[in-house]
Amino acid sequence: MTTVPARRAPADEPRVRVLGVRHHGPGSARAVAAELDAWAPTVVLVEGPADADPLLTFVGHEAMQPPVALLATTADEPRRAAWWPFAVFSPEWQALRWAAEHDVPARFVDLPAAVSLAVAHAAPTEDRAPTEDLPPAEDVAPAEDPAPTGDPASDEAPAPAWAELDAVRTDPVATLARVAGYDDPERWWEDVVEHRPDGATPFDVLTEAMQALREAADDAAAHGPLTGAAEHAALHEARREAHMRQQVRAALREGHERVAVVCGAWHAPALTGRLGPAAPDARLLTGLPRRKVTLTWTPWTASRLASASGYGAGVDSPGWYHHLFTTPDDVVARWLVQVAAVLRARDLPVSSAHVIEATRLAQMLAVVRGRPAAGLAEVTEATRAVLCEGDDALVAHVTAELVVGERMGTVPDDVPTVPLEADLRASARRLRLAFDAAPRTLDLDLRKDTDLARSRLLHRLALLQVPWAVRERSAARSTGTFRETWVLRWTPELVVALVEASTWGTGVAEAAGARVVADAQVAGLPTVTALVEATLVADLPDALDRLLPVLDERAARDGDVAHLLRALPPLVRAHRYSDVRGTRVDALAQVADALVVRACAALPGAVTGLDDDAARALREDLDAAHDAVRLRDHTDGTTLWQATLERLSGRTDVSGVLAGRATRLLLDARALDAEDAAARFGRALSRGTPARTTAAWAEGFLDGGGLLLAGDRTLLGMLDAWVAHLREEDFTDVLPLLRRTFGAMPVGERRAVGDAVRRPAAGGAAAVADDVVIDATLAAGPLATVARLLGGTVPDAAAAPAAARAGAAS
Repeated sequence: MTTVPARRAPADEPRVRVLGVRHHGPGSARAVAAELDAWAPTVVLVEGPADADPLLTFVGHEAMQPPVALLATTADEPRRAAWWPFAVFSPEWQALRWAAEHDVPARFVDLPAAVSLAVAHAAPTEDRAPTEDLPPAEDVAPAEDPAPTGDPASDEAPAPAWAELDAVRTDPVATLARVAGYDDPERWWEDVVEHRPDGATPFDVLTEAMQALREAADDAAAHGPLTGAAEHAALHEARREAHMRQQVRAALREGHERVAVVCGAWHAPALTGRLGPAAPDARLLTGLPRRKVTLTWTPWTASRLASASGYGAGVDSPGWYHHLFTTPDDVVARWLVQVAAVLRARDLPVSSAHVIEATRLAQMLAVVRGRPAAGLAEVTEATRAVLCEGDDALVAHVTAELVVGERMGTVPDDVPTVPLEADLRASARRLRLAFDAAPRTLDLDLRKDTDLARSRLLHRLALLQVPWAVRERSAARSTGTFRETWVLRWTPELVVALVEASTWGTGVAEAAGARVVADAQVAGLPTVTALVEATLVADLPDALDRLLPVLDERAARDGDVAHLLRALPPLVRAHRYSDVRGTRVDALAQVADALVVRACAALPGAVTGLDDDAARALREDLDAAHDAVRLRDHTDGTTLWQATLERLSGRTDVSGVLAGRATRLLLDARALDAEDAAARFGRALSRGTPARTTAAWAEGFLDGGGLLLAGDRTLLGMLDAWVAHLREEDFTDVLPLLRRTFGAMPVGERRAVGDAVRRPAAGGAAAVADDVVIDATLAAGPLATVARLLGGTVPDAAAAPAAARAGAAS
């Protein structure tokens, strides 16, 4: 820590120095650090929520590494939150660090978060206000105000475009850069400010420019009436600047000789010069609404600093700006070395010669464009031309990894936070789980104690709706018992989710148990059974004891057959795989067996009168319940279930989708032999049955059964004969159904069916289709074209009918 040397200010030197900056600008950050070193203020006032001052003690902590953010959440509605992000290249952060290193007091001078959140909550909803300089989270940050419409009959100038005016206020440095013909505000700052030969500080000139922009904005606003939201935003802006002036006055009353104020450049004119009487500012701040808030520091990510993330004061290239601020020399060459490393990680041949040539190209582009040094535009073009050989996909990869980046900050462990977050972080350290911003795949073997504990923690967070980890879809559907695959990615919004979840308890296990019990009280039977399964895998035995009575009550009262069928699989899985996790679930077996009995009783009546679309929806539940019954492997339940399917398969008053499916399930369960199944298939395809009914039956039977059809020549021949004898109008009618049936099959199964049709065995499909007469001359041309497309050979004339019909169906 360095103490600021005592110096007596000249009599004519102002006691207040206002440093107007661009938020998250490396050029502004360097200029602020240089100005503070030269002027040596006795107090540093920084734009930020005034009620966060107690947290400034952590700024100098070695574990506090940007990007970080101040987080404010309301006590009664944790989801309502606001963020104030800081990067290492943020001028405000450099000012705070300078104060911490030189033992100079620092304060935040903007409106308290308690007021900002209350004002945002009270903002007009029909026409929301513009974003703040340091905007809050998405669910709090107001959207841009739409441009009010003027009166076309009026001679007055049209009403201003409030979105454009707000863009000027939010990033005035960018506005000046655009006026000067620059596409990058930092490039303009570098060229105009930091490369000035006289080395004069830029802040006075920048304040004059901001004053001109403010006057222009005021003139534009005077041409049209303010909308409700725009008026609210203007009033809030005036209150913020009034509060800043009051804080400057307080610092002067305390006797500080040199007061440095670091704020957004837009506010600099309002704080420069004579502050005027305090009474008007005090009246403006009287009676402001407040909400009880909690503030803390939280890690932030580089990608969340990007304007593409929706952050109103964001920058286009936080990774590039970090490089500009932290690299003292050879900025372009060092950057391109990093680009080369990223491309080599993708196994691309990038040599040192490529880097040298790209550096020369970037510098030459800067010379041609009349710029003092190469910037991001020149570096990107050199990267595209030399290192990526014109491949925009590789350029996009470099942009995502370097230009934006996924750098994540850290905060000290003793930063105040909610107990739930502290418990999660302690558990994560114990289980060696890192909070990374980049996605990371985690494969767990539940036979290992550490992996089992990790699985339980992640399942508990899922119950709390804190999606730090998402289970991979394929793994979630697997019936395996020992493996789980998760993808972990930490985002700043998860801190808010933890604050919100803290209302359920102070520890992850306690909160997850309370949350799942509360959710079950208002949920239907399928959801309750899913919660029971989730409670088991999360190892929450106390919550399970409270869920079982709810489950019994829902199972006894719910008579919806779809609910009964959906409720069965989670219960059976929970009972079947409970031994892997060491939990006791004897009571679940009784509930599952009772659900099988009730489903079997309700199913015959529930399927009567269903159309094909409703039957398809029920078929998915039927399949899942069938798998559950087979997994449960209870003799009485299995016998009852198969008897119910047997009755369903023989009925003619239900949708063919369900009748065909019941037949297929019996065949898969070996409760029906292949000959009997073929006979039923033949009856369903008989000429006396309407074509659409037959197609629906075939759809239910064949869904997911391409290999069955390819391997059973009898079934294939029956289907081939039925298609061959369809009348032209019937074929046109059922073709979409057949296409849907075969289109749903995996590519390999469709290919196997096609091969079986193209090369039928003796007595199989060809024998059935012998009575079909095909003109070989007419068929030769289309078949040759299809064969060339498929890369095969032209089938002979005997196989032509089957090949033609199979191609039409699939």
